[in-house]
Amino acid sequence: MIQVGILGCSDIARRKFIPALLKSSQACLAAVAGRERNRAASFVPPAVSATLMTYQELICSPAVDLVYISLPNHLHEEWSIRALEQGKHVICEKPLGLSAASVGRMLEAADKHGRLLFENLMYLHHPQHSAVKKCIAAGRIGTVLSLRSEFVFPGPSHGDFRLNPLMGGGAYHDMNRYPLSAALYFLEGKSHRFFQGRKQNRDGLAWSLQAESSTDAGETFSFLTAFGLSYRSFYRLCGEKGFILVERAYTTPSDMENRITVMADSRDESFTVPPSDHFLNTIEHVCALIRSGVWEAEHQRAREVAELARLFYDNCMDK
Repeated sequence: MIQVGILGCSDIARRKFIPALLKSSQACLAAVAGRERNRAASFVPPAVSATLMTYQELICSPAVDLVYISLPNHLHEEWSIRALEQGKHVICEKPLGLSAASVGRMLEAADKHGRLLFENLMYLHHPQHSAVKKCIAAGRIGTVLSLRSEFVFPGPSHGDFRLNPLMGGGAYHDMNRYPLSAALYFLEGKSHRFFQGRKQNRDGLAWSLQAESSTDAGETFSFLTAFGLSYRSFYRLCGEKGFILVERAYTTPSDMENRITVMADSRDESFTVPPSDHFLNTIEHVCALIRSGVWEAEHQRAREVAELARLFYDNCMDK
């Protein structure tokens, strides 16, 4: 079993990652580190033998093989690099870094020390997305012409680090990896030419960002990420013969059977995908990568996503 240490007592670690880890056949919980010892202790389920540690103790511990970093965004680079330098593999929550240069430094450390640095794009390991890919490969909607995606929600509560610009807050940093990684996953073109875009700033934060580009394969990509709107989490792929729509695309509950809407040549060819825990699927995937020793594709994807994030953020006009 791969021994996992949790660095950071976040809500997503408590609600999603640890419950998935406890179901894993490949990994187990070995240690938890948090700023407050009592809070860290509350993250250790009954009957689970996991050691409470400081951040530094955890990344140096010989009892830990893989570190899951779920700290505020501005700490991702520092603690990922520290863990990698101690010979640990790392799963880091999104965004991997706050800039393409930051991500480059993190990946350089991972390559130097021969360790996996995995940006936790867990949603891609839900089987609904591979099912969509199969539909496209089968030609059901013809050649893909465009991808449109939105990921928005009402906004963090008072005191959340996502409302602090010094901690890498803002809707863009918090949410951009979802639509951008979807573009890399589904579209044939990998090089993007920026068309247009706007970002709305509030209290030093990018509160929303919407943008459009075209790929070198002639596809159109557009997206919106925002705080302060009613919840939406979808992508829509349009082709020459129809479209595919996936709702609850990025935050699909593990017990939810999700419906994939497919309209092809004016026929409804929709289907459902059984429930699946994409956090558990991701943990198993990462364990397989570690055992194989082959993870160059994951590092390359992280670089490409970071470059897309830079392209859109740098070119969008302030609203």
